[in-house]
Amino acid sequence: MITLWRQTRSFPSAARLLMANQFAINLAFYMLMPYLAAHLSGGLGLAAWAVGLVLGVRNFSQQGMFLIGGTIADRFGYKAPIMAGCLLRTVGFGLLGWVDNLPALIAASAATGFAGALFNPAVRAYLAVEAGDRRVDAFAAFNVYYQAGMLLGPLVGLALMAADFRLVCTVAAAIFAVLTVLQARALPSRRSDTAGSEPGNVVAQWRTVVANRPFLLFATTMIGSYVLTFQVYLALPLAATNVLGSSTPAVNRDLHVRAACRR
Repeated sequence: MITLWRQTRSFPSAARLLMANQFAINLAFYMLMPYLAAHLSGGLGLAAWAVGLVLGVRNFSQQGMFLIGGTIADRFGYKAPIMAGCLLRTVGFGLLGWVDNLPALIAASAATGFAGALFNPAVRAYLAVEAGDRRVDAFAAFNVYYQAGMLLGPLVGLALMAADFRLVCTVAAAIFAVLTVLQARALPSRRSDTAGSEPGNVVAQWRTVVANRPFLLFATTMIGSYVLTFQVYLALPLAATNVLGSSTPAVNRDLHVRAACRR
């Protein structure tokens, strides 16, 4: 821990803020998401297909929109999409706890997912630029904070679930609200070399990506990984609900803690 602290302090202030951001982002995300399927099916009484639709929309809105988020970061700089993503997730997480009809849940889920598509590429690109020649060290430290948030999130969520799922959503939304303000006040503006480029240049960049067959093959292969990972949020919580009933939150916590420890 002391070594991590010293290593973190050796980076520029913006890089340190990005690492702290990622811890808080994962803390808020994983305090809510492991229990969302159980809330939708048990608390709101949605059918399994509707639960899958809500979670699938979130997954597609994030993983499926990273190209859009990365393009926005390239054109307009990194700070704006990071702030917008944090603000949008504040709204999305807040809505997930307080709406109970399927269209509103889908809208909240889409907002939550697209928020990740906005800030995730921007955060990583910003960190790569800020760290300079120490990118490997920076991302190693960044990953420690990432995993720490992923590990602690389900535990905090379980404690809050003792009161109410709405409290979980409210606290998670509050964390992102604080992050939004923090980015506005403390995160310096950073722009990539392609910031402000014309739309034609963006299309050319997309064509370069599409023409990279090894990369496309790798990306296609990774679909299988996401399909399997997605079951932690959908199939496993629903199965646990059917088998264990009231013990489901603890089981969901254990699943996510073990997944975090293995990464």
